[in-house]
Amino acid sequence: MCDTFVIRSRLAQSGRTTLAKNSDREPNEAQYLTRSEAADHAPGSTVRCTYIEVPQVAHTHALLGSRPWWMWGFEHGVNEHGLAIGNEAVWSRVPGSLEPGLLGMDLLRLTLERAASADEGLAVMTALLEQYGQSGSTSATRQTTYHNSFIIADATDAWILETAGRHWAAKQVHDWAAISNVYSIGADYDRISAGAIAHAVASGWFDPKAGKPFDFAAAYADQTVGFLPGCKARLVCAEARLAGLERKGRIALEDVFSVLRSHDEGDLLHDWRPGPDGESLICMHATAPDGSETAASMVAELPGAGDPDGPYRLWLSLGSPCLSSFVPFWRDSEIMEDWQQPGSNAPDAWWRWEEMQRLIEQDYGRLAAAPRAILKTLETDTLTAVRALPEGNDARRALSGNVAQRLDSAGRIITDLTRASARDVIAPRSPDPRGDYLARVEASRLPTSRRAGA
Repeated sequence: MCDTFVIRSRLAQSGRTTLAKNSDREPNEAQYLTRSEAADHAPGSTVRCTYIEVPQVAHTHALLGSRPWWMWGFEHGVNEHGLAIGNEAVWSRVPGSLEPGLLGMDLLRLTLERAASADEGLAVMTALLEQYGQSGSTSATRQTTYHNSFIIADATDAWILETAGRHWAAKQVHDWAAISNVYSIGADYDRISAGAIAHAVASGWFDPKAGKPFDFAAAYADQTVGFLPGCKARLVCAEARLAGLERKGRIALEDVFSVLRSHDEGDLLHDWRPGPDGESLICMHATAPDGSETAASMVAELPGAGDPDGPYRLWLSLGSPCLSSFVPFWRDSEIMEDWQQPGSNAPDAWWRWEEMQRLIEQDYGRLAAAPRAILKTLETDTLTAVRALPEGNDARRALSGNVAQRLDSAGRIITDLTRASARDVIAPRSPDPRGDYLARVEASRLPTSRRAGA
C-alpha cells in the first residue's frame, strides 16, 4: 500500500517538479535511509538484489533512498541527476509468483542506479521488467506477492508506469498525477509493451472485435481483491486535493505536505481517531499487525540545471507524516547514523519515533494536539531557514543535521508529554475503534537491526 503523486514545475510555487510519496508497509517493518555513491564496475560484475543476482552495469549513479529493513530495493529515492521514483503495489490478473526474482523495489533502485533522466528511467525499468519479470515474497513475515506501478520523474518530465507480470503501459504526465494501489492507465497510454495486447486477447480479457480501444486497466486489473475500495478511496482523495490546489493557483510545498498528511474527512474532526477505515486514508493507519501504515514519507524537489541548490532537495519524515516533521536533505547532506539501519542495540530513530506514535494512538484525538503543534512549529522554522539559505554546502550540511537533532529532541519531549498526559491529565477513551490492535502489533514486533557482518 502506498500513495504517490507528482506536480510538474509549471504548477509548483517553487518552480520545481515535485514528487511525493507515502510508503505504506506492515506496522513493524522499520524503514531506513540508504546512500550509495557513484561507482565503476569491472566487466562480469553482478549486483545482489533482495533475492537474486543480476549482471552489473559499467557505471552506477549516486543515490539516496528509503529501504524496508530486510530488502535491498527502495520504496522511493532520488539519484545524483535528480531522477526520482516512487512505487505502488497493484494486483493483476497475471498470477503473482513467490519464485525468487526482482521485487518492484529492486527495479526502482536498479533504475536509479542506471538512468539519468525520466525518459531513460522508463527505458531502463521496462527493459529490466521484460528480461527478469517481477517475483518473490513482498513481505518479511508472510508469503505475499503483488505487481507494481511507478511514477518516474525528473526536472522536466514525468511518467506513470503500470505493470502486470512482464507487461506494462506508460503514460506521460503533463501537469500533475496521482497513483495508488489500483490500475489507472486505461486506453490513454502513450507507450505499451509489445505483447501486452496480444496476451490480453489470448487470455480472454480483451476482444478486439468489440470495436473499443484497448484499455490496460480493464484488461489486467484483478477486481476481486477485497481491499480495492479503500485503495480507490485514497486515489480519489489525492486527485480531489490536487485538483483543488491547482484551482487555487501555484501549489506550495506546505500543500504537498498537507496532502501526505490527509485523513480525508477526519481532518475536520478535532477528536478523530484511526478506525477500521485507517487503510483507506492517504496518511495510513493500520488496523492489524499484517495490515499497512505509513512507514516513511518523501518529497523530492527536482530543480533544473543551474539551480544553486543542485540537482535535488529531499524532504523526509519518519513514520506517519501526521505525527512527524519533514527534514531537508541535499546530495551532500550527512545522513544521521540513527536514520540508517542500525547494528544490534545501536540508536534507531525509526523505532524511537514509532514508539512515540503508538503512545499517541492510544487516543489520537485527545493526545495528538500538543505534539502536532510542536512539530508544526519546528517544520515552519525549518521551511523559513531553508528558504533563507545562502549558497554553500556547509550551510546545507549543518542545517540538515540541526533539524534532525531538533526533531529528535521534539520526539523525546513529546514522548514524555504523552505519557504524562495519558497518566495524569487526559483519560483515554475506550473502546479503541481498532480493538486491541496496539497490543497485538506490539506483541508481534521483530528485530530489524542489521545483522553482524551484513
